[in-house]
Formats: sequence, C-alpha cells, structure tokens
Amino acid sequence: MSQTIHVINPSSRSDTNLTEGLARSLGWTDRPGYPQFNCLTLSDGPNGISTARDSADAAPAVLRHIDTHKDSAGCAGFIVACFSDPGVYEARELTAKPVIGIGGAGLMAANALGDQTGTISVSGHSDAKIRHLARLYGLTGWHAGHRGLGLDYADLQHPERVTGAAIDVGRQLRDDHGAQVLLFAGAGLAAYVQPVQEAVGVPVIDPVQAAAGIVLSNVLAMSGNSSAQRITDGPSSGGHERKI
Repeated sequence: MSQTIHVINPSSRSDTNLTEGLARSLGWTDRPGYPQFNCLTLSDGPNGISTARDSADAAPAVLRHIDTHKDSAGCAGFIVACFSDPGVYEARELTAKPVIGIGGAGLMAANALGDQTGTISVSGHSDAKIRHLARLYGLTGWHAGHRGLGLDYADLQHPERVTGAAIDVGRQLRDDHGAQVLLFAGAGLAAYVQPVQEAVGVPVIDPVQAAAGIVLSNVLAMSGNSSAQRITDGPSSGGHERKI
C-alpha cells in the first residue's frame, strides 16, 4: 500500500495558488519507493494567515484535519505549511505519526548550516512570530535579523516582483547583520532559493522542503525502505543523488 504525507495549507485563501506551488516545490520527492506528498488547502481555515490571531484561528482547522485522517490507510505523517506552526504541538497528542511544522523545521535546518540566520518573509510584518519560535527551540541568539518583502502572497504568482526584492534584502541581512544563512519565513518560496543563494552567496533554506526532508527520512527509515540509504539533494543543488 502506498504511503501518503499530508502537506496542509491552513489558509483557505484561494487567490494565491499557494497549494499548487507547494506541490511543485516537492517534485523532487516523486520517485519509486517514496511516499506521496498530498498538498491540500483547508477550506475551514482563515482567509490568510498574517497575525497571531490568524494563526490561533488556523489551529482548530489543522487539528480537525489531522484527527480525521490520522488513522486513514496509508497515512504516514503531516506537514503544517505555515511558519507559525499552528496546531503542531497539540496535534502530536493525537497521533504518533510525525507532525512537522515548517517553522520549526526551517529554524533547525538553518541553525545546522550557520551560527547567524537572517529571515525573509513575504509581507512587511514584524518578526514577532519568528522570535517566539526561536524561544521555543532555544535558539534565541541565532537570529541575525529579519526583512519583509512588503508583498502580498498573491505576488508569488509574479516572480519578477519577488526575485529582485528577495536578493536585495538577502544582501542587506548578509552585509548589515552578518547573516551566514537565509531562511524564508513562510511557505511558497522554494522557487527563489536558487536565485537568491547564487546572488547572495550564502545557503538559503525553504522551510517546506526542510520539513519534507525530516518527514521523508523518518517514514523511509520506519518502513525499512532501501531508498532511505540515499541522500537526495533538493532542486536548489541540481537534484544530484549520492549513495552512502
């Protein structure tokens, strides 16, 4: 029986094509022996998630979905594709299957690659949710600084509006704040990893791909799949595969 990992977009907003973008960003997982990543939108979630209130409103929808599907045949785990990780900790009381928030996954991946991380969000909101997550993970001193692109999530359908702005703020975080790693503080930005990394010259992390890597390695290891004996680079490094 094939296994499925649910990738949950907790926002019901329909004009961003975010869920479709999540599916494209996980194309590197489409290979024999790997579980399928099912990217979906929660119709009962808030219409966009920008504030702490929005995140709190999203948590019940996330929990309902996980509670409904946790025992479904083939369900192997869940990714919550919102950087504030709504409902993630509560959901772990519902199931022993992996429940990974992209906020926590992104923070840990970035911390593994450098001592000082700069974060980049789509909007121009403050970094309060990032500082909150950093405290939860004991990474208070890791944060070099934060920059918002001042855009709306609908702008992600227009790369020309995003790429230059992301490169500019990435260079600011590197030069003015000493960032050794850049972390996109939100979902749907995987397409900008490669251009920003090449232009700025430091590692760039997409948190959705980081979360996928964690869940995928766990599921493959638990299933005894021989594919777990491979290390697979994501699309930002050319998709090369190295056996170990």
